[in-house]
Amino acid sequence: MTALPTWQEQLRALDPVVDDLLAIWRPDGATDAEVQDMNRLALSILACGYLCHVYTDADRPVLMPLWNYACNQGGPNPDYVYLQAEVDEDGVYEITGFRGTSRFVEVTQQQRRVLGMDLFDRPRPTGGRGPTTHELDDLTIGDDGSFRVVLSAERPEGHTGDWWPMDPGVQSLLVRKCACDWIGEVDARIAINRLDRRGDDMAPAEVARRFSEMPQWIEGMIHFDMHLVRYYLEHHGINVLTRSQWIQQGGGLATKQAYYDGIHQIGDDEALIVEFPVPDPCRYWQILVADDRFSTVDWVNRQSSLNDVQAHVDDDGWFRGVVSRRDPGVHNWLDKADVPWGILQARFYRADEYPEATVTKVPVASVLDHLPAGTRTVTAGEREAQLRRRRTGAQLRQIW
Repeated sequence: MTALPTWQEQLRALDPVVDDLLAIWRPDGATDAEVQDMNRLALSILACGYLCHVYTDADRPVLMPLWNYACNQGGPNPDYVYLQAEVDEDGVYEITGFRGTSRFVEVTQQQRRVLGMDLFDRPRPTGGRGPTTHELDDLTIGDDGSFRVVLSAERPEGHTGDWWPMDPGVQSLLVRKCACDWIGEVDARIAINRLDRRGDDMAPAEVARRFSEMPQWIEGMIHFDMHLVRYYLEHHGINVLTRSQWIQQGGGLATKQAYYDGIHQIGDDEALIVEFPVPDPCRYWQILVADDRFSTVDWVNRQSSLNDVQAHVDDDGWFRGVVSRRDPGVHNWLDKADVPWGILQARFYRADEYPEATVTKVPVASVLDHLPAGTRTVTAGEREAQLRRRRTGAQLRQIW
């Protein structure tokens, strides 16, 4: 019988990960700050990998935290709570819980356990059905907000309640819980159980195998995100916001949601004014700023994103936001922090039409000269209250 790797052997496999990543992405040498940022990013992905790959399995699935402000990779949407559970395409599962009052809750059947680990090494989809995404609002919701749905390849004999067909090849479920009023909305509570067998404890060899995949897990996620940001740099351009050329409009969320992406790159004394007419109707829209590794700028302590509840829309139906490092004193500030350059992203969910967005670079000191009269401004005290409410709301979301 082959001996399983020891703790020291598993850690030695992790040892070169950050140095290898820096050698690729910072070949001319990394600053101390860049080294520590990469260390922190790798550690957060390792933590996510333990929760979503080592701990849970398809026989005993648990919806585990995936991306959030502590595990910040892949440009998380601050309005979403992301959860993931492994499933077996031949299994029979029940998903139960309470709907809550959040804007919407979606469950996507994924062919892969992790989104994006090696997508740049595969042909990109150009259409087709895409992954199946279900909404809790399509289910029978009880007077107490409860729901129950069975997920399986075929409807179980005698089952007359809600049922979702399992797609062939599915390996995991991704849950997105969207809330725009982070304090006022109540997140859905969701549980998953396997019905066709109870499952045994994970074998030691399987635990060791999953642990041994953590270096590839970390490298795959970071490589994908940094490739994607540079794809947008090459194909979309600098200081623009345009309909995504990478996220295809064929299947899954792409049939319901339009992504807009571009690169922000401005000096500390500059700002970007982002303008677009807000679609009406539109079930949900949002805009955010992220860094060059596609980590969303700290949205707990900074106003790095705005949604249709948090933002102010002018009387003419237009959103006008300002991206900058320095606070320009307007309500719709998008704080890019100390990030030299990175992603500017917006999304529109279930709109009848999708607008054109314009981005204009101006001196931050003269932002108000380039905005309409009556633009909503804030005092220092109002900004402090705005950020305190934001920080409170982010912590009240049920992310763990």
